[in-house]
Amino acid sequence: MAKRRANGEGSLVRNDARNRWEARITIGFDEQGRQIRKKITGATRADALKRLRQAQGAQSAGETLARADLSLGRFLDEWARDVLPGSVAPTTEQQYKDVIRLYIKPKLGMKKLVSLNARQVSQMVQSLAAEGKSPNTQRLARTILRRALRFAEAEGLIARNAAAISFGVRVPKPEGRTMTVEEARQFLASIEAHRLSAAWLTMLTVGLRRGELLGLSWADMKLDGANPTLNVRRSLKRLPKLGLHVSETKTVTSVRTVVLPPMTVAALRKHRAEQNAERLKAGALWNAEPLGHDLVFRTESGTAVDPDNFRNLTYKVTEAAGLGKWSPHELRHCAASLLIAMGVPMKTISETLGHSSIRITADVYGHLLEEARAEAAHAMEKALG
Repeated sequence: MAKRRANGEGSLVRNDARNRWEARITIGFDEQGRQIRKKITGATRADALKRLRQAQGAQSAGETLARADLSLGRFLDEWARDVLPGSVAPTTEQQYKDVIRLYIKPKLGMKKLVSLNARQVSQMVQSLAAEGKSPNTQRLARTILRRALRFAEAEGLIARNAAAISFGVRVPKPEGRTMTVEEARQFLASIEAHRLSAAWLTMLTVGLRRGELLGLSWADMKLDGANPTLNVRRSLKRLPKLGLHVSETKTVTSVRTVVLPPMTVAALRKHRAEQNAERLKAGALWNAEPLGHDLVFRTESGTAVDPDNFRNLTYKVTEAAGLGKWSPHELRHCAASLLIAMGVPMKTISETLGHSSIRITADVYGHLLEEARAEAAHAMEKALG
């Protein structure tokens, strides 16, 4: 027997047979003009009333909430399959799917999409922290969930984005290390005879990302004229199950034109001559256009350089130079540090590195600006004091 609620409490009733509270709301009309009704249930009166209010609010806004039994896990699977592809780079897409599979679904996958709340999202983050997961992993889990729920909110599947109003994760910005001018010169001198010396020189002088460096083609180079340049358009990466792959750069702002220092131009010209000699020596075995591009940096047989192999090789050459192990990313960091030390404006550095905003550059390298400001003060004292 169903017990009706008191006056003014709408269509919410108690169903004793099912031990549930139930309500129905009209969500539209069919072709014959008959009402299309949606059932809303809850274990308690408060739970059912909350869901009823959400449905009524969504109905007023012309939206339709997701069905009550749709789990967050199933929604995320559908979102990752149908919405995510093409909206981010392939490597980022795989990263998002891994985070969903490893961290979000085990914690929240069984929760109902329409009833997910901010406290549950915060508890997920706290649980990851308790398990020793890094602050970056915690941040990624919340960020990816927030992005997926933003789509659900835009589609009218949920009343509000629980991840957006949950507590954020503060990820400390690692200052990182940087080479001094003397160390950079020591490194360049030690790799001068290496067949890929121009690669490390280019990375160190203009701050390219590893994938951007290995994805450069000779068509991107303009080594003649008053201001020789290179155009950063694509990135070479290794994708799970797909192998090496050349795709568009990380973001729109990553596409950029960089003016090359004379020493880098000279190194690239020398590298091109040596590569032509390798091409002649390899003959028919030479790969003319690996991955569809006339790549600048290749193996001795003309194939693309695997990013992981390049990272390991960078470890070896920096260690052989007596500097310890340095990664390609740290060489990019060194480029920014050297530019700051030379007094180059932050906006120019941001554009050179391909950051999406000057704020990112300031956040990552702000600690180095303190030294530059101190040097500026000393210079002014010397000039006018």
